[in-house]
Amino acid sequence: MRVLAFLKIRATIGSQVAESKKELRASDAVASAYARSGAEQWSLGRDEFAAALRRVAEAGGDIAAVTDSSHLGDFVLAVACRAGKPAAWDHFVEKFRPILYAAARAISHDESRARELADTLYAELYGLEVREGRRRSLFDYFAARSSLATWLRAILAQRHVDYFRAARKFEPLDNRPEPISSGEQRDPDRSRYVSAVGAALCRALAALDARDRMRLGFYYREQLKLREIAKIMRESESAVSRNLDRTRAALRFQIERALKHESRLSEDQIRLCYTYAALDLSIDLQTALSEAAD
Repeated sequence: MRVLAFLKIRATIGSQVAESKKELRASDAVASAYARSGAEQWSLGRDEFAAALRRVAEAGGDIAAVTDSSHLGDFVLAVACRAGKPAAWDHFVEKFRPILYAAARAISHDESRARELADTLYAELYGLEVREGRRRSLFDYFAARSSLATWLRAILAQRHVDYFRAARKFEPLDNRPEPISSGEQRDPDRSRYVSAVGAALCRALAALDARDRMRLGFYYREQLKLREIAKIMRESESAVSRNLDRTRAALRFQIERALKHESRLSEDQIRLCYTYAALDLSIDLQTALSEAAD
C-alpha cells in the first residue's frame, strides 16, 4: 500500500511539473510575441496583451496564428484602442480615418453617405454601447488574419449592403427595383471587377507550389487548425503560420499584378475590386485547388 501511495504521489507531482513546464513555455511565447509587437509604444502592458490573446482563444481562435502573424502590430494597435490608450487612438485616427473615408467614398459613390458610413463604423470601433459595465467594441473581433486596413474595408462594404437591405424593407412594393446588389446599381463595372479578381486568383493558385496549395486547402477548405496542419505537414505551428502568410502575400502580389498590368486598373480600382470581391466572388476552393494541382 505504501508503494502504491508513493507511486500515486510521484505521478501527481510529475503531472504538476509537466503542467508547469507547459505554462512556462506558453508564458515565454507570449513574452516573445509581446517584445516583437511594439505594444509598449501604446502603453499596453504585457498582462493586457496576454488577456487579449486569451479572448482570442476563448472565441475559438488560434493564439499562435496571431503571435506569428505579420499583422501582429495591427493586432496590438486594435487591442490598445480597445483599451482606450490615448496614443493608440491618436495613431489610429491619423492613419486609418483617412483610409475609412476613402474606402467609404469608393463603396458608396456619395460623399454624404460615405461620411455617415465611416463615422458610424468609427463609433462602433470606439464602442459606444455598454453591456454589463463593459464597453463593446468591434475591435474585439479583429484577430489579425488580415491587415487592419483590409478588415476595416470589408466591414464598411458589409455595412453598406446592410444599409440598402434595411432601406428596401420600407419601400412600397410597387416601387421596388429588380433584386440586384446595391453596388451593381451604382457601379456598372462591378461584375467586371469581380470577374477579373476571380480569374487572377485561379491563375495565382495554379502557379503555387504543391505544398503551399495543400496548406491552403487544409486551412480554408478543411478548416483545420494550425496544430492539425502542422502534424500532417510535419512542420511546426509557427512554420505553418509563416508559410500561410507567405502564400497569401504571394497570391495578393500575383492578383494585383494581373489587375494592374492585364486589366489596366488603377490603385483605387484595385481596392474597389477587393471590396466587391469580398461580397460577390463565389469560388469553389476545393475545385480551384484541385484544378490547380492537375
